[in-house]
Amino acid sequence: MTFRHYAKKESLIFGLLFFPLFIQMTAFSQNNIQGKVVGKESVISFANTILYNAIDSSFVKGNLSDENGQYTFNKIKDGSYYVTASMMGFTNVSSQVFELSNGVTFNVPDIVLGEQIVLDEVLVKVEKPLYEQKVDRMVINVESSILSAGSTALEVLERSPGVMVNRQNSNISLTGKNGVTIMINGKISYLPQASIVQILEGMSSDNIQSIELITTPPANLDAEGNAGFINIVMKERSDVGLNGSYSLSAGVGNGATTNNNINFNYRKNKINVYGNYSFLLRSQGQVFAFSRTYLDENDDLINLSTVSDRDPIQRNHNARIGLDYSISEKTIIGMIVSGYDNKWTMDAVTPSETMTNGTTSSLSELLIDERNQLSNIGTNFNMKHNFKEDGFFSIDYDFLYYYNENPTNYVNNYYDSSGNFVVEELIKSNKTTPINISVVAADYSNQINDKIKIEAGAKGAFSNFENDVSVENFDGQDYIEDPTLTNFSNLDERILAAYTSVDYKISDKLNAKIGLRFEHTDSKLDSDKDGVVVDRSFGELFPSAFFTYTLNDSLNMNVSYSRRITRPTFNQMAPFVIFFDPNTFFAGNPAIQPAISNAFKFGANYKSLVLSLQYTMENGTIARFQERFDEENQRLIFIADNLDELNTFSLTLGLPFKITHWWKTQNTLIFLNTRILNTINESQYEQKLNSFNINSTQSFTIADNLTAEVNFNYNSPQLFGSLKIESTYFLNVGIQKKLGEKWGTLRFNVNDIFDSYEFRGGTDIPEENLNTSNSFDFSNRTFLLTYTRSFGNKKLKSARDRQTGAEEERRRVN
Repeated sequence: MTFRHYAKKESLIFGLLFFPLFIQMTAFSQNNIQGKVVGKESVISFANTILYNAIDSSFVKGNLSDENGQYTFNKIKDGSYYVTASMMGFTNVSSQVFELSNGVTFNVPDIVLGEQIVLDEVLVKVEKPLYEQKVDRMVINVESSILSAGSTALEVLERSPGVMVNRQNSNISLTGKNGVTIMINGKISYLPQASIVQILEGMSSDNIQSIELITTPPANLDAEGNAGFINIVMKERSDVGLNGSYSLSAGVGNGATTNNNINFNYRKNKINVYGNYSFLLRSQGQVFAFSRTYLDENDDLINLSTVSDRDPIQRNHNARIGLDYSISEKTIIGMIVSGYDNKWTMDAVTPSETMTNGTTSSLSELLIDERNQLSNIGTNFNMKHNFKEDGFFSIDYDFLYYYNENPTNYVNNYYDSSGNFVVEELIKSNKTTPINISVVAADYSNQINDKIKIEAGAKGAFSNFENDVSVENFDGQDYIEDPTLTNFSNLDERILAAYTSVDYKISDKLNAKIGLRFEHTDSKLDSDKDGVVVDRSFGELFPSAFFTYTLNDSLNMNVSYSRRITRPTFNQMAPFVIFFDPNTFFAGNPAIQPAISNAFKFGANYKSLVLSLQYTMENGTIARFQERFDEENQRLIFIADNLDELNTFSLTLGLPFKITHWWKTQNTLIFLNTRILNTINESQYEQKLNSFNINSTQSFTIADNLTAEVNFNYNSPQLFGSLKIESTYFLNVGIQKKLGEKWGTLRFNVNDIFDSYEFRGGTDIPEENLNTSNSFDFSNRTFLLTYTRSFGNKKLKSARDRQTGAEEERRRVN
């Protein structure tokens, strides 16, 4: 790349970072307000103060008084106003109406709060709806769901509207689109999605506050992912003193399961310490089935069918602890240390039958002994400085280390068509993958005036993956390495990004947010067999725009556009091979390219009803685990590959109703039109499919402290590249009994009550001599009993309303 090209990129990044500062310098000054909140004998520290417009009593701004009772409101436009002050244990008091004009600083007379009301104990309970639809996201309040108790994060996602979890290929899709980016507390996980699915499967839902489905991300979020973001918000509390909760669960289905956790928060003066720990143990049987039909070189019809009876055991430890320290009223520093160890072991018996022209020609039985262990340790250091009431600057640094080890032993016994033993084949494989990731980010936000807010930031993500795969065959005396299946690969990737965005209040009813993000990617993949197989360097601009129009209190509408990228993962590119059985392989594809998408969305909210229309055009879509048949070696190979084009149109309806005072229902209906264009062996083919999803949750109040919940989820047939998945459905029921504040809550759930949740699908591509039919039964009917109890301080006391670095990392995406 020439110096001129680099100069252009540097100039672009410079402009992105300093454009908001230019806006700030050109903004004009306005009125300021200051005052003090006092009691009869002393000042009132940290009281809530709210500024209202005197004409219509509309909310203008809110703030807290400082330790000396002082409060300020800056840059307020001309008009008539009044201030209201409140504090737990005191009566609310309002100031007299006052006028502002000509850029003055107005001193409000002291607001004197009334006599303190003595409260022995105050418990504040807020019942959040299960689903909340916001402008750019749907929020699933996990704490409000009975069925979530004792579940894993992955199971909660499976029950979420518009989300489809395909455990067969470790894929998560949102409104019919792959390329979902997973965040935890607003922080992106840079792992391959297969590893992310493994983490979510070991994460207890009892430590989760909410899950956000973000389909049109703003510029301050990474441009990665066609489908958008799923943000998992972990529980944190802000009460003074020590508080927390613990949960114990035990269940049985096709095997036993337990999922236990504890979380705590300690806040005093300038220090806040929080953390959680969970332990999961699960032994649930699984059944996989494969069938494929093809014509061999003699035009004989060959049918190969395989059934795998799997007996896996999963054990997971997951821990997280954080510390926030307030250096001053305006500056907070924090750190987080997290880690987990997920061990998955399996024994499987996999018989296979080969038929030629309808007659059995051979039999085999494969015995598998496998261990897949993924461990992680991660640290985060963060700092946030509030240089004004509604302006801040923050810095985050993350270092993450992952280690994955996957040894497997295979014993394959071959038999003739009559079932007589022929030969035994012994194979062992191993895969080790250490991963190092460093991320540094800086963000700036400033409310220039009541109409303009600007944001800017920069980010660098540096990743190094190593993948060491070995396959050895037993020759009768010793194990000999198979050079065609043994490989060592190394990936170095660097992503540099800068963004800026402007929020502009065009009128009282119309708001706009325009953003621009630039990302530059350098990727280099080396293989000991093939040398440099990937060496890419490219930069892209990603614009985004959001417009919101509020017609009245009942109706608002929004329109948005965003451009995004989906980069291939290490596992998708690395040229290694791992086999499911001697004739079924998982392989990498070094030729795979990034995909670029453009998404348009219209949404309307009328009271609690939600309508959303979205159209996405993507070029070079990455379709994972596409089936290809190797006629020379008679093997079925699953690889990731680029499709020519993927166009999707979705319509989403959110229909919550309150049928009676004891029966509420939340229903989400999604219609999806998918069109795929692709070229195979120089022949182009087109696939179209209309599909829909129904997610319905019924909540019942049976008696005081006794409630029930029923959730039904149905997905019609869907396309995953050339793979067509048949319809799936499941029904979950649960009942909850609150035993009182001292004794906690007891829940009993039956998940997948009809034992119906199973993936079935296949591929039919005559050009590839490929016709397959597969089924994957990962889950089964499970009966689960969960006990949850809170501990520590339950009294609500006055606390400083601080946003820690970790909290802001989460909240700034709202």
